[in-house]
Amino acid sequence: MGVEKLIFKYLQGKLSREEQKELDEWLKDEKNKKTFSRLVDKHRIMMKMERMEEYDWQKSGKQVEYKLHGKRKIYRGYWMVAASLLGIVIFAMWKFTKEEENTSSMFVMQSIEPGRVNAELVLSDGRVMTLNKDSTNLFVSENGNLLENREGVLFSSTDSGNMQKVDYGEIRTPRGGEYQVVLPDGTIVWLNSESKLRFPTIFEGKERKVVASGELYFQVARDSLLPFRVEIEGLYEVEVLGTEFNVRAYPSLPSATTLVKGSVMIRDADQNIQLKPGEQVIKELDGKGMIKREVDVTPYIAWKQGYFLFENERLEIILNELARWYNVNVFFENSSVRDERFSVDTRRHENFEEVLRLIEQTRAVQIEVKGNNVFVK
Repeated sequence: MGVEKLIFKYLQGKLSREEQKELDEWLKDEKNKKTFSRLVDKHRIMMKMERMEEYDWQKSGKQVEYKLHGKRKIYRGYWMVAASLLGIVIFAMWKFTKEEENTSSMFVMQSIEPGRVNAELVLSDGRVMTLNKDSTNLFVSENGNLLENREGVLFSSTDSGNMQKVDYGEIRTPRGGEYQVVLPDGTIVWLNSESKLRFPTIFEGKERKVVASGELYFQVARDSLLPFRVEIEGLYEVEVLGTEFNVRAYPSLPSATTLVKGSVMIRDADQNIQLKPGEQVIKELDGKGMIKREVDVTPYIAWKQGYFLFENERLEIILNELARWYNVNVFFENSSVRDERFSVDTRRHENFEEVLRLIEQTRAVQIEVKGNNVFVK
């Protein structure tokens, strides 16, 4: 029996004793073990299930969460369903992997590391502090307000007893960085690479307001008396009461706000647009008007879940996104391939070489890496 069929039956829980022995023998090879791990990754299967049209996003999310942590019988049943739904995906990935093994590399790979948890905190007096996941620090601002960095998360203190007045902090992530912030009201914000968030050390008055740029995911604490507002630098404002949404506002790209849960109102100088879950507002680079559309939210929030997910996307957009995370420079020596379209589904902490191979194996482009520069031919 072909190995791809063994893997498929493994996911269904239908391997016989002899088939299990055959699979175990194949898994003795480290290269095969790596391929197997990629194909049966449970989080990836869950993400693919959520994208299937017959599943309601929120409902399936709750079902998966329960079945992942529920009784063994339900757990096995879930993966049998998942395996059935994803059979064609498993076979496609297997075929792709075999083609990869039989093709020599077209590029010279240098050591390029994926991004990591790191950022800078700028205090109100101008001091700049380095943040990372391996340290615990307590920072005191100019007016005596406290901010704590604890293992990759920055907490803004809600204790205002010793405060003379509200002051502001700014957290910013570099290329190849990401971080998480818990604001004074309990709102959680995830920052992707090359992003900024300016926030008060405590919310007071009739609103909670922050200023953002880059890409950020907000999980807003609900407070019916104090609306939460995100000012997207120079573009528009997002107003919510309690919800989850993703904001993408890099200078070189159209900005996008994608709603996952709840409801938000997008306001600029000319329009007010209300979103419901599964909708997105796009504002083009020329800054003229906003467009609302329905989307599958999964690709837009995959970064927060530790994945890159591009579906039929332009190569230029894919490589620019990878460049931001792996901190490399991309040069197109062949301009015509910028508009080639690819689908990529891979972990953000995958080896850079593996990610490029996913693209290279289509044979549509040649990629060469020299130092931190990526040349597309």
